[in-house]
Amino acid sequence: MIAHVAQAGEDRGRVVLHLRSSHPCAIALEAAVLIARAFQSEIESVFVQDEQLMDCADYGFVRETSLTGRQQRRMTRDAVARDMHLAAVGARRQIEKLARRAEVPLRSRVVRDEPLRALSIACAETGPWNVVALAEPFSGGASGMLKQLLVEIAGATGLVLVGPQARRTTGPAIVAIEDIDHLPPMLKAGERLAALDGSEVILLLVASDEERLQWMDGQARLFVDARDDTRITSAEVHHGEAAVIAETLRRMQGGFVIGQFGGLVVPDEGNLRPLGAALECPLFLVR
Repeated sequence: MIAHVAQAGEDRGRVVLHLRSSHPCAIALEAAVLIARAFQSEIESVFVQDEQLMDCADYGFVRETSLTGRQQRRMTRDAVARDMHLAAVGARRQIEKLARRAEVPLRSRVVRDEPLRALSIACAETGPWNVVALAEPFSGGASGMLKQLLVEIAGATGLVLVGPQARRTTGPAIVAIEDIDHLPPMLKAGERLAALDGSEVILLLVASDEERLQWMDGQARLFVDARDDTRITSAEVHHGEAAVIAETLRRMQGGFVIGQFGGLVVPDEGNLRPLGAALECPLFLVR
C-alpha cells in the first residue's frame, strides 16, 4: 500500500482527473489540485465522452428528458456529440483556472470510450504512481464502482473523491488507521496535505473492539513520538455501524480524510449513504 503520487517531471504518474460533465463539483476540483500541490505533482484532466451514451443515441425510441421533466427531445448522435464537446470545454476552463492559481502543471484531453477503460489506459501510459480524482460526488451505492476502480486500474495508488455534502478543503488532515502497518505511508500523506496551510494531523485509530484500539494506540504513540503537530484519537466501530464512524468524521471537521478502502470506514460492500451524508471534505482513498 503506497499513498503516493509521482512528482512533476518524474514521468512516473500524476493526478488523473476524471471529468464527465460541464458542472463538476468545485470541491472535487480543489481536492485534485491540493493533492497535486502536496506531492509536487501535475494534473491531467481526462474528459470521457461515454461511448455507451453515444450508442444509445442510435436508437430512434430514446428520448432525453429535461431536469424538470417537462420537456423531451429525441437523442441524436450529432446532438450528443455537440453537448459533450460544450461540456468538455466548460469543465476544462474550471480546472484550468484552479490549476493556474495554484501553479500546478495541467494537461487536458478528451477521449471517447467507456469510463473505466479510459482511466485504465491513462494510468497505464504513465505510471505506476497515479492518483485518480473523480469530479462527481459518489452515491450511496458506489462501493462496487470504487472497488472496480481500485482493482482494475493497476497504475493508480488511490482515489480522491467527495460526497454530496462536500463543502470545504480546509482543516486538519484526518488519517484513519485500521491497520497499524499502513500508518507510515498514510501519515506521510497526511503531513504533506496538512503542510499546505499549516493544519494539524489527526490520527484516527479505528477498530471493532477496545482491546485492539488500546494496542494500536500504544503502537501509534511509539511511532509518532513527540510530534507537536499530530494528535491521536480513536473510534470503536462494530460491523454494521457505518453511521458511527461517519458521524465521528463529520464532528472532526477535517479538511481532508485519508482512509483505506475495504474496512470499517469505507467498506467494499454495502451502502455508503451514511458516509456520503456526513463527509464534508474530500477523501483520499488507498488500497
